[in-house]
Amino acid sequence: MKDIAVKMHVDNIHSIIKRYQRFLITTHVRADGDGIGSEIALYYALVGMGKNVCIANDSPTPQVYKFIVPPEGIYVYPQSPKDCTEVVFALDSPNLERLGKVRETIPEDAKIINIDHHVSNEYFGTVNWVVEDMCATGEVILTLLKSMDVAITPDIATALYVAIVTDTGRFTHSNTTSEALRAAAFLIEHGARHEEISKNVYNTNPYNLIQLNAQALSTVTLHAGKRIATIWLTKAMLEKANVNPIDTQEFADIPVSIEGVTVGVLLREMTKPDWVKVSLRSRNGFNVNDVAKKFGGGGHKYAAGCEIQGSIDEVQQCIVGELEKALS
Repeated sequence: MKDIAVKMHVDNIHSIIKRYQRFLITTHVRADGDGIGSEIALYYALVGMGKNVCIANDSPTPQVYKFIVPPEGIYVYPQSPKDCTEVVFALDSPNLERLGKVRETIPEDAKIINIDHHVSNEYFGTVNWVVEDMCATGEVILTLLKSMDVAITPDIATALYVAIVTDTGRFTHSNTTSEALRAAAFLIEHGARHEEISKNVYNTNPYNLIQLNAQALSTVTLHAGKRIATIWLTKAMLEKANVNPIDTQEFADIPVSIEGVTVGVLLREMTKPDWVKVSLRSRNGFNVNDVAKKFGGGGHKYAAGCEIQGSIDEVQQCIVGELEKALS
């Protein structure tokens, strides 16, 4: 049945690709390695088929992923590609709202191909290929390209390796399946530049980011008998360190790494006044997606997020209270 479902989705998507010429690729706001790696791999594949292709995102590309960006670059809203949208590939996004302001540029008659692996996906596309048991959207894209007999070039392999290695937490998260490891091996065999990836993504931290890390560590607080840990990033801290919020995604992994903690929470003040971005990470079987959904967010069982109105102290009390109830 699984092979039949894959063939059905691949056939539908391949048919649309053959029928149209102008494609827009996008991903969720505050794009991560999976979203960006998946976009770039698909971009190279479609360009190789002779298609007119643009990538456009709501948020800037984090510094650590800029080394895989094509020379043509990525549009960032309000920049907008012209005459480039008959078909939209929406990657790694559970719903249209998570595409941010880019969704405002999508023509009403455009076909939307929704490819994702989030359990919270709302099946908003003309075609919806959502595979919850794949480790990353990049693994779904790899399956698509292989099924369409697309040559996996070193650029495609590198982008997809970024997607998989980051969404599995360097193969440490629970989504590190045997299929994920086989996909990674396949990509290395096809030229994925894994040493370059390791250097850029994990081993080239700007000094000001290290300074911000030190400030953030001083905010770590334990709650609920040390089962919940929180960490803060305020606008003042970000401004003092001169760090773009988009470059702080890895901070969410700090609190859950503490011994004995089941749920880690990163609270970051947003640019819009009195709003806080909440990033949740968990282990020991605890489902943070259920908690995030109560605040209009979502994600995965062990990694999810939401946005809550209030001061950072108020939001901490609110989210910790909800987590305590769920843990009891």
